[in-house]
Amino acid sequence: MLACLLTLAMIPFGGDASPVNTLTPIPAAGERFISLKDVADYYGFSMRVPPGRDIYLQNKPLSLRFEVDSRQCWYNGTLVWLHAPVLKLRGRWVVTEADVRKVIDPLLRTSGYLALRGYHVVVLDPGHGGLDRGARGRHGVEEKRVVLDIAKRARVHLANAGLKVYLTRETDRFIELGDRADQFNGDVFVSIHLNSSTDPDPKGLETYVLASSGYPPTAAPPGPPKSGLIHPGNRFDGANTILGYCLQKALLDKAKGEDRGIRRARFEVLREAQCPAALVECGFLSNSAEEQLMLSDKHREDIALAIAKGILDYIASVKNARGVAP
Repeated sequence: MLACLLTLAMIPFGGDASPVNTLTPIPAAGERFISLKDVADYYGFSMRVPPGRDIYLQNKPLSLRFEVDSRQCWYNGTLVWLHAPVLKLRGRWVVTEADVRKVIDPLLRTSGYLALRGYHVVVLDPGHGGLDRGARGRHGVEEKRVVLDIAKRARVHLANAGLKVYLTRETDRFIELGDRADQFNGDVFVSIHLNSSTDPDPKGLETYVLASSGYPPTAAPPGPPKSGLIHPGNRFDGANTILGYCLQKALLDKAKGEDRGIRRARFEVLREAQCPAALVECGFLSNSAEEQLMLSDKHREDIALAIAKGILDYIASVKNARGVAP
């Protein structure tokens, strides 16, 4: 059993691009969909569609819950945003083929997505720095300073676990985004940030991975896939999903906070990443309560422990896929 994922013991795929070949796609409106009933049968899940807005797939201890007409899905209780909404098509509830390939299958069958991945070098990227202070709370807490402290704390825990760990910046200095993602030839890249909003109410934890080719980011309205949106980081779509899940789950377990989910974006550090990559948003400085939490050494340490735990769980999954002893 893997550290952050409870996976099905099935034949692994050959890599991130491998499709679920035995599932028959349903073409409609320029998109390809897969029946959720076929997904359930393929993975050995039972399917339940009670009155209301939720569809349940269960194979204890694994569970998937889909919200209809929505991109929200919960894997073992953790929110994972899909690329497109769950729809009813020709009398069947369906998800896009892309979400089966890039989200559901990587979470349920990790080996084919991690067997070729490395696990020795971790790159932590404290966001912003120098003249770019990032978000700033109403009481003056600056993102650039908090995330550097968190990154340094996380480095200690990862180094103590025997990993080689680099920070993209060690001090309060500005680094171009394009110079962050390709430093140090890392096997795992995690960018650390704090969130902000014009509304003081939003709070909680988010983890971002790169949006799959053609699909809009989570912050944009859903729409049909478009061509011409392939980036270097898309080579790791499946591994990115697994890394994002490990990080979000660890943040929720250790740092607590509202689950805003594993989301998709095209931030430059994710687009240009040369290894599996994720970006964590560890709380909202625009929320007074969460800004106050960032002043606490204990809370920053909890976040650092969570980031380290998420990375170590991902690396344990890589080692398991590669047959390397823990």
